[in-house]
Formats: sequence, structure tokens, C-alpha cells
Amino acid sequence: MKFILRILIGAFFITTAILKLLSLDSFEIYIYSFNLFSFNLCGIIARLVIAGEMLLGALLIAKILYKQAWWLTMLMLAGFTLFLIYVAIFRHDANCHCMGDLVQLNPVWSIVKNIITMALLLLIRKEEDYHFRGKVAVGIILLVASLGVPFILFPTDAAYNLILKKDNAVDEKRFEQFMQDSLAQTLHIEQGNYVLGYLSAGCKYCKISGQKINTMVENNQLDTNKIIILIWGSDKSIEEFKNETGATHFRYAKINPVEAVQMVNGQFPTYVFVKDGKPVESADLRGLNDQQLKKFLSE
Repeated sequence: MKFILRILIGAFFITTAILKLLSLDSFEIYIYSFNLFSFNLCGIIARLVIAGEMLLGALLIAKILYKQAWWLTMLMLAGFTLFLIYVAIFRHDANCHCMGDLVQLNPVWSIVKNIITMALLLLIRKEEDYHFRGKVAVGIILLVASLGVPFILFPTDAAYNLILKKDNAVDEKRFEQFMQDSLAQTLHIEQGNYVLGYLSAGCKYCKISGQKINTMVENNQLDTNKIIILIWGSDKSIEEFKNETGATHFRYAKINPVEAVQMVNGQFPTYVFVKDGKPVESADLRGLNDQQLKKFLSE
């Protein structure tokens, strides 16, 4: 019985880590929404949480450093529970992202989950380490794998941009033409700094970027009038985009999808940083940076 219980608890932790990994962008944005750390640091924290859950689950199953893993698991659950109590009282979030986006739990149900898990852990507290040849090597492999999966297979935005940063995605000649047409005239972006987001209403990654830039603007109390979403899609899909992302307070303008594709060479989402009517740089989903955004819009 204890053997089965230990395997199930270890597998549960690995499963919750994988579920967070599958919706890593949302998990990062959720951590960032507390406005305690920069977005880049939130990316590291999110991956450390995932790595910790993977490693502790694997150690419980393999019975390597069992006592240490058991205590760390209990302390982690206790810490998360205290955090969730705060969230339940002061924020009332619909999903605390404890099990990613696939299995949505509000803070109250997540607290119940943690209490049940801690109670089950008490039943297997007296287990002892397995002793087998190659135990140290297995432990090292588990550590490397737990850190490698979230940090190497799913690099942080900072690492992604350092290694794979793309050139400016904007067709500057096409943007000059855009500045002369009637839509651009209604936006009044000839003077000052603005960020134009070229998005598709039905695009999954466009929606994630909408949540991301919305949280960045809220956390840094930036001028929402300086964010303009140029979006293509049906009126219904655009309203759904606003509701799903929470980005309802930006300026929106519908754009012809052919023009949008030509403008950003088919790369959606693309955010164009415009200074006095001229594009100075662009960023995709991974390239959006809260410090860069704050500096540019505060100039």
C-alpha cells in the first residue's frame, strides 16, 4: 500500500510540473501579475518551480535522498498553501495555475488538494532510501533532467532572444505607405512614442502576447493610449480576443489581413515600436520585455 501511495504521489508531482510546462507562458504571466519581479526573473522562477516539482517527484519514486525529499515536499506544499490562502482572500483568481491551463483550479480547491497531499505524505514519512549500485549517478541524472527540461527545451525569453533573436520583422517601405493611409491618420501617431501590435484575433500566440503586454502595462502603470492593437478577424473573434486576454483598455483598429501579413512578413504577433511615426524596432511574443516597454513609453 505504501509503495503504491509513494509512486502515486511522486507521479502526481511530475504530472503537475508537466501541466505547468505545457502552459508555461500563462504560468509566467500569472507570477508576473503579482508585480514583485521583472518578467525575465518570473520566467526563471516559473522554471525553478517546475524543476523542483519534477525532481522531488522523481526522488520520492526512486527513494533517493528520501528523507530530504520528503521534508522539502512538505515545506513546499506548506509554502504554496500559505501563498494560496493569501490569493484566495485578496485576489479571488479563477485559476491559480497550480495544474496549468488544462486542469483549472481556483485557490480554494488548490488548498484542498495540497492539504490532502500533505496528509497522504504523512502516511509514507517513515520510508527509507533504496540502496543500489549507481544510486549517485541516477540522482545526478534526475537533477540534470529536471533542470534541463524547463530551462533548455523551454528557454526563458531572455535566453531565446540572446540566441535566436530575429531581425526587424517590419517592412519599412510598407510602413511608410501605411503612415499615409486613412487608418494611420486616425491613430495620430506622427509624434511621440507608440507600440503597434499586429495580431490575428484567432491566433493562440497573439492571445498570449495580449495577456503579456496587458499585464506589463498594468504592473508599470503605463499609458494605455500608447498601445494600439491592429487586429484582423471577425467582430465576434475580436471581442473574444479582448475578453480572453483582458486587454480591453487599449486602442483597437481593424486591419486588412493582407496588409497585416505584408507589414510584418507574416509574423504574428509582432509589436512595432514607433517613434515620431517611424518604426525603430519590433518584438515578437518572446521579445516583449517589460523594462524595454517601460523605458520606451516613458520617453
